[in-house]
Amino acid sequence: MVALKKALYTGAFLLPWLRKQRIPALLLLPWLRKRYLPVPLLFWTLLTAATVLAATEIAEVRHVLDGDTVILRDNQHVRLIGINAPELGKDGAPDQPLAARARDRLAQLVRGQSVTLDFERERQDHYGRLLAHVYLPDGRDVEEILLREGLAWAVAVPPNVAKLAVLLAAENEVRGTGHGVWGESVYTPTPADRVTPQDTGFRFIEGTILRYQSHRKLIYFDLSPRVALVVTREDWKKYHRGKPADWVGRRVVARGWLTESKGRLHLRVPHHAMLTWRD
Repeated sequence: MVALKKALYTGAFLLPWLRKQRIPALLLLPWLRKRYLPVPLLFWTLLTAATVLAATEIAEVRHVLDGDTVILRDNQHVRLIGINAPELGKDGAPDQPLAARARDRLAQLVRGQSVTLDFERERQDHYGRLLAHVYLPDGRDVEEILLREGLAWAVAVPPNVAKLAVLLAAENEVRGTGHGVWGESVYTPTPADRVTPQDTGFRFIEGTILRYQSHRKLIYFDLSPRVALVVTREDWKKYHRGKPADWVGRRVVARGWLTESKGRLHLRVPHHAMLTWRD
């Protein structure tokens, strides 16, 4: 039992430190065996090590595409987990405020650097991009830096929400200062009854929830006759609290990606962290 506890301690506490220091766990094999671990428990510990280390990867950043996406030396695209930066203009459209600044700051931090990619449960998105937290050689978290400098917003996109509390705390440090995106009037929440189809994309909208409609896979919360928040039943069970009826009559600010469907505008809310209640 004592040996088992030692093995578990080693796997749970020593290996994350090794990962941060970039020391291969297998180099400690002779020391572990000599120190206190019998062969069966040594195997258990190394299996734990393989699991932990498989969730990370060291790679060189060749190019920065925008404020939340980088391109590695092998041309793989990496979308940073847990943040969203202002968008650069496409097809003749102008850049959003601070989009170029966010891109340039990210480039200053990571371009040409060997960074650590820390993966969560979902390693790729539907565009084929890798999804990862990015750490600098000195151990600093790139997402936290961008959030604290007001160059991105925190977002919760399940199932990759392991670091959500840390990222929200970083955002909260700057949110009330009016610095960066928090000082740009274009990013203030738009009343739901003023939202138009031209407002699709990442946005903050606000309003009072008038009613909800429950369907087989989706729950709609109407903010106006044409605008609704949408929660899948699966997300409701995992990432929301209470009952849908509890939301009716409450005022809320929601962040997320606004889309148009059949003449209506929908903003999906996969996690309760995408909501700020005003009552």
